[in-house]
Amino acid sequence: MNLLSDALLLHRLSSDEHEFLVALLKWKGIDHLEWVRSSGFPPSTKEILVWKKDASPEDIRSAHDWSREVCLIGRFDAEEKNSFVRAGATRIYDLNSFALEEFPFFKFSKPLHPEMVVLTQSSDLFSKYRSLLRACGSNAHWCKDILGLPNMLKETKPGVLVLDSESFSIRELVPKMKGLLGTPYFPLSFCLIDFNKENVYQNLATGLKDIAKAFFEPKDLLLFLRDRLALASPPKDSFFQAIDWSGSPRSIREYEFPNVPDGMLERAEAAYLYRIRRLFLWMGEGANRGTEISA
Repeated sequence: MNLLSDALLLHRLSSDEHEFLVALLKWKGIDHLEWVRSSGFPPSTKEILVWKKDASPEDIRSAHDWSREVCLIGRFDAEEKNSFVRAGATRIYDLNSFALEEFPFFKFSKPLHPEMVVLTQSSDLFSKYRSLLRACGSNAHWCKDILGLPNMLKETKPGVLVLDSESFSIRELVPKMKGLLGTPYFPLSFCLIDFNKENVYQNLATGLKDIAKAFFEPKDLLLFLRDRLALASPPKDSFFQAIDWSGSPRSIREYEFPNVPDGMLERAEAAYLYRIRRLFLWMGEGANRGTEISA
């Protein structure tokens, strides 16, 4: 199944998280086996994912002796993490930074590159983008205020900046963003906007067009991101799906993206779609950051 690893070692998961992880493995159809013995590695083929709770650094060495690729999932203090690293851990998924439902089980041959910064005050909006990107082996960073954006761009050096214009005053947003244009770490910028609002054209005239390459409603950008991740004709059932979990293992399901249109598109719609695809190809593997594609 092209799994990210064939051994999961768990550390400090809550009982709810443990239950969720087991339910998620079953739901995704991943054959798995719990490692319960105190010594030795359970005999199994590499098609079976082996997992063990309350893992120790010695378990890393034991798994490596059986030529298993290990992923460590849990919560760690600095010394604990160092002890696992010294034992040979190379892939550590820290639940202090990322939620368990965002753990990517599968390897991705063509992950989205580079990462994204989302400037928004909406936690729900951000979580949808981060879940989608985590599901394809990339990441999104959350910036809640304009003042903190310059440092975050400098630290993360993302390839895409998504501006939620509904979270901020346009007259406040535009002057601060214009000051960042031209800096080495300023990425390709997209703007989320509510096209049904009466003042949308006034906001565009105020200067939003100067700081963004293209404008989307949130659902549209999610759709085009999914299309971009597939790097092919949009499938009806995409392999790239984010997990939507409402707190109970019984509630696990895929995040429901809008369907990609079938058949012939209207001429204006086809031109718009082509334009967006060209923008996302700008982010593709081997692309030259210095070469822009006109919107």
